[in-house]
Amino acid sequence: MNAVPAPAARDQSFGSVMTALAANTTIAVAKGTAAALTGSPALLAETLHTLADAGNEVFLWVALRRSRRAPDATHPLGYGPERYYWALLAAVGMFIVGGTLSVWDGVNALIDPRPLEAFWVGVAVLIIALVLDSVSRAVALRQLRRQAAERGVTVRQLLRESPDPTVVTVYLEDSIDVLGAALALVALVLHRTTGSAVPDALATIVIGLMLGYVAVKLTRRNRQLLANQAIPDRYIAQLRDRLSATAGVDGVARLVAIYLGPGEVLVAADVRMNPALTGDDVAMALAQIRGDAARDLPVIARLYLTPVPADGGQADSSGGSVSS
Repeated sequence: MNAVPAPAARDQSFGSVMTALAANTTIAVAKGTAAALTGSPALLAETLHTLADAGNEVFLWVALRRSRRAPDATHPLGYGPERYYWALLAAVGMFIVGGTLSVWDGVNALIDPRPLEAFWVGVAVLIIALVLDSVSRAVALRQLRRQAAERGVTVRQLLRESPDPTVVTVYLEDSIDVLGAALALVALVLHRTTGSAVPDALATIVIGLMLGYVAVKLTRRNRQLLANQAIPDRYIAQLRDRLSATAGVDGVARLVAIYLGPGEVLVAADVRMNPALTGDDVAMALAQIRGDAARDLPVIARLYLTPVPADGGQADSSGGSVSS
């Protein structure tokens, strides 16, 4: 079962984040210079958008660093949810800086159009931005495809249910970057050919709305993960079948599995034990389950097993509750 990415896959998120940070920092400087020279509101919106992205990557870098800290006395289950908190801040930053300000600037451009200057500078910068953003997006997409293959799901399904918000955030940001740069380039050309600033202003508003939409989706996803979301039902079923297949186990009365972080799951289960087993037999069966889980399912950071009789009531055996 691969309900969440293995530790090696988690570490790959760092490469996606750093690639995006380097690309967005370079692009933000170029776009800002071009926006000042051309007076294009779409280029200004793209500058704000890219600045928001660069800031978000800093938040995601902090998320990666803090979520990897080892458990201690104050956080015995680890710091995995830190990643969700910082990714949530990144989504809020995208909404405020990238989305809201872009829409505001677009509305102002419709009310008070600005003349277009240094046209070719803007075109060159946007083409460079398209290339760099496409490279960053390809890095994130490659990791998403790798994670999707590990789970046996599509990339679209992984985007909906991934417990790792960092690479998903980078991929969605870069996708909007590519669309936004292309839209700004078209608006710039239309502004030049028609002499009207309306396409530029409308493109600015559309870019802001796209950013707002993605930011809302990322905010909702991180809120779900912060609220102790369970792993998908298909993995619950696989884990239940695996526990039930252990010798001495007649079934699973109750099973709960929630994310502790992008690569860690907490599992608690009431397992129905064969009535013929002695207390020592129950303890041995639970120890086998614990050992098998530690070997074959390293993503299970905590495993709590409580033996119950076949009727589902709480057992009174020396097996007790076993955790891993």
